[in-house]
Amino acid sequence: MLGEIRGEVRFKEPLSFHTSLRIGGPADFFIVPQDVEDIRLALAFADKELLPVEVIGGGNNLLVRDRGIRGVVLKLEGCLGRAEFHGEEAVAGAGVSLSALIREAAALNLGGLECLVGIPATIGGAVAMNAGTPDGWIGDFVSAVYFLHPDGMLGEFKPGPGAFGYRMFTAPPGAVLIGARLRLHRRPHAEIQKEIKQRLKQKKATQPLALASAGCVWKNPPGEAAGRLVEKVGLKGKRLNGAEISAKHANFIVNRGGAMAADILALMDMTRERVQHQFGISLEPEVRIVGEG
Repeated sequence: MLGEIRGEVRFKEPLSFHTSLRIGGPADFFIVPQDVEDIRLALAFADKELLPVEVIGGGNNLLVRDRGIRGVVLKLEGCLGRAEFHGEEAVAGAGVSLSALIREAAALNLGGLECLVGIPATIGGAVAMNAGTPDGWIGDFVSAVYFLHPDGMLGEFKPGPGAFGYRMFTAPPGAVLIGARLRLHRRPHAEIQKEIKQRLKQKKATQPLALASAGCVWKNPPGEAAGRLVEKVGLKGKRLNGAEISAKHANFIVNRGGAMAADILALMDMTRERVQHQFGISLEPEVRIVGEG
């Protein structure tokens, strides 16, 4: 069955090559499918061998533990990478990069997604995590989500109220998200470009973009900014081996070189305990943590 897959199949692949943090142990079976048929074959193989399946995109909001992932890892970045535009809508494959979609839309005088500029994500990852900023979430623009179900059937899901929440999307169990339809609107190209430039400048000034990270580590508690709480408990700039709570933005943990997942997790535990002790607030991770401890 694996032999029929036309994409890449690797064994014991280090996931540090596939996450923005540059951290992560090996995946038993690492598959970069070429198309939907490859995804079907990978799911059928996993089902036959009773193996769990983990789907990743660009690996941007992901912390993989040091012992890696048992089972199958499906990497959709580099697959399902096309977007089509119909009127004021875009239909994008799960592997399309969010920044590429915003650029392609802008070239057609289509705006709306500017509030998502600078978020490193594939469309699949962005929808799965309901990526966003204080000005808007991708869920605000999604009119349909396309899935491949474990039995190989294709499905369409039209999200109603409650389907998207803060940093979450309720997907059908076991289904692989393969694309989404997004609502856009007409806007002059120059206006879109100006807003994109401003937003990127602001991000560069306030976030440690030059270093390996997984983006924001913690969800913002109601009425609070997680970064501000981390700063107040005196952990901004705190280092453990190669891992550091960023001195530029305390809601980022960066890999300054040679950090292990255990170092990141230890900094997270320290942060959670101090914030809980000092403010009685329980911080929830925004970063997705997977793999064996």
